[in-house]
Amino acid sequence: MTLRELVERHQIVISAGSGGVGKTTVAASIALWGALAGRRAVVITIDPARRLASSLGLETLGSEAREIPAAFFAAQGLAAPRGSLAAMMLDQKGAWDALVERHAPAEARARILQNPFYQHLSQTFAGSQEYMAIEQLCLLAESGAYDLIVVDTPPTRHALDFLEAPKRIGDFLDRKVVKWFVRPYFSAGWSALRAMNRTVGFLLRRLEQATGISALAEISDFFTSMSGLFENFQPRVERAYKVLRGAETAFVLVTGPEEQVLGDAEYLSTKMAELHMPLKGVVLNRVHHEYRPAGRGARRGELEPEDAEQVTRAVATALGGAAGEAGELAANFVDYQALARGESLRLEMFRAGLPRAVPVVQVPNFARDVHDLASLAEMHAHLFGGKAAA
Repeated sequence: MTLRELVERHQIVISAGSGGVGKTTVAASIALWGALAGRRAVVITIDPARRLASSLGLETLGSEAREIPAAFFAAQGLAAPRGSLAAMMLDQKGAWDALVERHAPAEARARILQNPFYQHLSQTFAGSQEYMAIEQLCLLAESGAYDLIVVDTPPTRHALDFLEAPKRIGDFLDRKVVKWFVRPYFSAGWSALRAMNRTVGFLLRRLEQATGISALAEISDFFTSMSGLFENFQPRVERAYKVLRGAETAFVLVTGPEEQVLGDAEYLSTKMAELHMPLKGVVLNRVHHEYRPAGRGARRGELEPEDAEQVTRAVATALGGAAGEAGELAANFVDYQALARGESLRLEMFRAGLPRAVPVVQVPNFARDVHDLASLAEMHAHLFGGKAAA
C-alpha cells in the first residue's frame, strides 16, 4: 500500500511524532491534497504556536472550522479544489466549556463554569489539552460534515501523551474518587480530612500538585456540581478509544533523520502497537538527499579528502578559475555529503525495523519555508507520487 492509498481509504489521519519534526506541515499538506482530490477535508491543530495558520497562508485560526475560499487557491496559482478545505485550532478552555454545556445538568452549568477549580483544571491540567483534542476529533467524526479529518497532534515533550490522554483523564475522574469527594463528611474541613487516613492525605496532595489549587470548598463544590457529568464520562472515554482504534483511523508517524528523533519514533511506534493503535504510515521529513555521481566505478556519494580536491578543481573550472570560491563550495559540498550519508544510513536502519506493510515516504529539506498553499502542494509529489499540484 502507498501513502496515497492509505489516505484515500481512511476518514481520519492523525499526524503523530515528537516536537519539531514537521507534523503540522505534513497534516496541512495531506488535508490540502484531499481537498484538491474532491474530499471535504478539515485539518485541526492543537499547536499553540499557530503554525497551521501560517502554513495555510492565514493570519489566524479559530475554534470553529473555517473554510478556505476558492479565490485563495487561485491567488496562489492552484486550481480550485474539487472538494473543500477547512481548518481550525483547538480552544482548550472553550472545548471544556462546550463539554460542560452538552453534558452537565442544566442547573449546575453556571456554577461549574464559574468555579475557580474548574477554570484551572480546564486550562492547565496535565493531559487536558490532549483529551480535548480527541473530544473535538470525535465531534467532527460524528458530525458527518467531513470525509477527511486530519489531526495535528500537540507539540508535547512526549508524543505518547496524546495516545494515553483518555485513560489519564478517565483515571483522574474515576467514579470512586468522585463518590469519595461528595461524601457528607467532606465538609469537615481540610485539617480534619488530612488526619483521617493516609489515603486521603495522599489524594489531596496529588490534587494540589495537579491543579495548584488547595481551596477545599472550591474542590468540593466542583465535584458536587460535576458528579452528574462524571457518571457518564467513562462511555466518552470508551468512545474516544473506539475512534482512535477504529478501522477508519490511520496514524501517520512523522519523523526527521536525526538520531534522537528516530529513537523517539521507534519508541512511539512500539507503544502505539501496545495500545492497539497500529502505525499505518511513515513520513521521513526534511531529508538531505545524497548526490550520487554517475559512472560504473563511482561510490555511493561517499567522499574522501582526495575527492574534495577533485571537486574543487571541477568547480574552479566551472567558475572560470575562481579558486577561492571553488574551495569554499567544494568544502560545503563535502560537508553536505557527509550529512546526507549519515542520514541515509540511519534511515535505512530505521526502515528495517518497521512492519513490512507500512508505506514510507521521504520529503526533502526544502530550500525555503513551507508557509502557504503553493508550497504545501509542492510536497504532494513526495508524499503521494505523481506531479506536484503547483
